[in-house]
Amino acid sequence: MPVDSAADATGTAVLPVPAPPIPTLRSILPTLLIAAVLPYTTYELLTNYEPSMSKVAALAISGSFPAAHNLITLIRRRALDIVGVIVLVGIAVSIVATMLGGGPRMLLIRESFVTGTLGLIALSSFFWKRPFIFYLAREMSSGQDPALAGRFDELWQRPAGPRTFRIMTFVWGTVWIAEFALRVAMVETLSIPTVLAVSPFIFTAANVGLFAWTFAYARRVRRKALEKAGFTTG
Repeated sequence: MPVDSAADATGTAVLPVPAPPIPTLRSILPTLLIAAVLPYTTYELLTNYEPSMSKVAALAISGSFPAAHNLITLIRRRALDIVGVIVLVGIAVSIVATMLGGGPRMLLIRESFVTGTLGLIALSSFFWKRPFIFYLAREMSSGQDPALAGRFDELWQRPAGPRTFRIMTFVWGTVWIAEFALRVAMVETLSIPTVLAVSPFIFTAANVGLFAWTFAYARRVRRKALEKAGFTTG
C-alpha cells in the first residue's frame, strides 16, 4: 500500500508526500564491490593458492580494499563509508580471533564476533549525535550520491525521526548482542555437528525477522505521521 499518494481530510488531492530515497543496486554496487566482493575474493584466492601465507596476512591484505576506499571517501567527503567500516571491523575481529587460536569451537564463535561487536557499537551510539542505524541506512540508501544523502538527512528533522532511528538502533543492537550470546551458549552446550546444522537456520531467521520488522515499523511510523498531518494513505 503506497504511502506517497495522499489526500487531505476533505478528499482534496495534494502533492505527494516526499519519500526517503530507496536503495538501488546501482547506488550500492560500488560499495558492495569494494567493501565485500573484493575482500572476500582476495581472501579466498590467497588462502587457496598461497597456502604458505598465514590467515592473518591474508585477512590484512583483503582488508586493504575497504580501508583504502574509506581513506579516499574521508578525504573527498569528510565522511566514512559505513559498510566499509563494518567490513573492516569484521576483518579486525577475525584477525584477533585467529591470533588467539583455539579449536573448532573458537572458530564457530568467531562467526558471531562481528555481530557482537556491531551490537556494542550500536548501543554505544546513543552517545553520538545520531544513532548507528541512521548512518547505516543513509549509506545504503544514498550510496555515493550527496544529493540523496542530503534528502535522507531531512528524515532526522521530522518530528518522529530521532525517536524512530533510536528505536531501530536499540532493536538491532540488542538482537546482534543476543545473537552472539546465543551462539556462544550453543557452542558451549551442543555438539559441533549440531551447531553447524542448526545455527544457519536460527541466525538466518533472526536477520530476516530484523529486516521485516524494520520495514514494517518504518511504514507504521510514516502512516501515523501522515494521519497526524491530516492525510489518508491509499
